Amino acid sequence: MSGIEDKLVRSLAARAGATQAEVGELARRAVRRAGRMRARRRAAGAAAAVVLIVGAALGVQAMLPQRKDTTLPVALGVPSALSRPEGIGGDPALLHLDLDLKAFDDVGVVDWVSGEDRESVSVYGQDHELVAAVYVAPTVVDLKRGLRPLSSTAVDVTVGGRPGRADTFDPGNGQRFTDLRWEPVDGIFVAVWARDLAAAQRVYGAVRLDRVQRCVTPMRLSELPAGARWVECQTAIGKGREWAWSGLVVAQADAERVRLWAAEPAAADGARFAPDRVVAGRSAQWLTDGMRGLWVPEFGPVSLYVLEATAFHADLLSEDEAAWYVEHLQVYDDLTNPDAWPTSATR
Repeated sequence: MSGIEDKLVRSLAARAGATQAEVGELARRAVRRAGRMRARRRAAGAAAAVVLIVGAALGVQAMLPQRKDTTLPVALGVPSALSRPEGIGGDPALLHLDLDLKAFDDVGVVDWVSGEDRESVSVYGQDHELVAAVYVAPTVVDLKRGLRPLSSTAVDVTVGGRPGRADTFDPGNGQRFTDLRWEPVDGIFVAVWARDLAAAQRVYGAVRLDRVQRCVTPMRLSELPAGARWVECQTAIGKGREWAWSGLVVAQADAERVRLWAAEPAAADGARFAPDRVVAGRSAQWLTDGMRGLWVPEFGPVSLYVLEATAFHADLLSEDEAAWYVEHLQVYDDLTNPDAWPTSATR
């Protein structure tokens, strides 16, 4: 399995529980690699100039307001989840939550996702293990749709005077986690994963629903296929805002969903790469073992993977379809400044 596949599997480990057992070790390997990458960047310093892969063709950079009390670039003038809960999951370019990272003793990588009808953040420690995850949605149905089902051993609990449910499960790392679900604020449904019930409540205490952030990535599609929609943004950064990986999901007119996934290239990937085509002037390989898709290990500063978004082993995405996305993708050379990345992946 390639390094970029490791990262992708790691980022999806906390989603609906069917693959949890098989991805635990891959998750830890991916976060370890991200830590090594950050260490190399710190050693090298910030000497690289800010250069765009596509130059002027990429358009105007996002001159986002910078504010230190948000993790990602702040979205000024956008109603918060507290004032407009129905906005949660309504725009993949926005995150209607933030997390006070000072509340965590150990932060390695923080993974943000804004998808259809729900948003989330997952915290991984420097020991490469899941510390906590928070999911928010505007309805209980939307919350359930994207998560593992609660088991028959889930119990009723009271959190801040409100009823909830608590369950325990293994997120794929051999440890038991609490899955706490309730409606802490009218119209906002939350799931928190943490080591125990008390920890889950402390994690929720660090959640800020009065802030709105931009879900930004160093990627942009110059256009979408006819009838397609951008439906999910994902970006993972370190506590010091070092980039780790990013992803975009596009829903096509035929209901198929395509994931574009980018991470830093890993040295070990070179031994596995066996190019069998050239796409957009770059060597690429169509992978059929493991996750099916098109792999471009050197797309500027990132390693790129294009695959079907949910059925990773299915033969749903054609080689021509995957190549179309590579041909229309633009990537920033500067991976160190989220404030300069596009405010939208499609505009």
